[in-house]
Amino acid sequence: MSEHDHLDDLRAVTAGSLALDGLAPDAYARDHTAFEALSNQRRLIEDWLVDRLASSSDASLSVLAVGCGDGALDAAVAERLLASDPAGRALRYVGIEPFETSARHFDERMGRINSDRLSFDTVVAPFAQTSLDETFDVVTFVHSMYYVPDVAEAAHAATALLRAGGEALVLNAPRGALNLLAGLLAPAIEGHQQWFSDDVHNALTCSGLDVAVPAPIEAVVDLTDASDGVLDFTVQATLTPESRCLVRRYLADVSLVAGRSVVAHPVDVFAVRGARVRSSAVA
Repeated sequence: MSEHDHLDDLRAVTAGSLALDGLAPDAYARDHTAFEALSNQRRLIEDWLVDRLASSSDASLSVLAVGCGDGALDAAVAERLLASDPAGRALRYVGIEPFETSARHFDERMGRINSDRLSFDTVVAPFAQTSLDETFDVVTFVHSMYYVPDVAEAAHAATALLRAGGEALVLNAPRGALNLLAGLLAPAIEGHQQWFSDDVHNALTCSGLDVAVPAPIEAVVDLTDASDGVLDFTVQATLTPESRCLVRRYLADVSLVAGRSVVAHPVDVFAVRGARVRSSAVA
């Protein structure tokens, strides 16, 4: 059978039945960590962000991380920025995270960084319900734009928090072979399906924002021996035994490596500045 046959089987299994359950916050956080351990994407994103943020020549740098999760990514970026900056630039980090346990881990990770040049705060709330009284050089949405109620509104709110010359960076997955599963199986979030890269790009370019599209970050994830929980995270839903078996067969069929389930796991990047109407692609 082909991957298309397995997708058709998944559609047949779920057709006419109740939607699969979503993921509880604690299970989401736990299995997200396990999923990331099977992929090289987080390290590649870390490298990309460090290069991007280090290019600023200002005396200080302030970052707002929307959907910061447990801080594993942002703390690593902060440490590398501080260690690689001989000029002693001050670094300000604010993390926004609706799940209290993850927000606490973000706070703890930032607190373990031994530098008097770092200041940080953590806000426990959805971005749409957050009111901030400071501005930032960079606002990041690393795998968090999927969940906002309205992409254009979130992007406009982010640009309103930018200092002159700042940018909002949206890192988002395309609707590729891997995310066809989430598109098919994940339950709606606040009345909408998850926003993948085509949704994000359309919303940004139609909303009067200045959008540049750097080259995507190419990565892979090896789900050959993934646990049931990791598979649930992969599709953003709690699978049934029957659907889980079909998901495993589908992943084997779309694998880049024969005999395993190594799947393309890229991330697209959108850099947003201000409110001029322009869309451009950059190498």
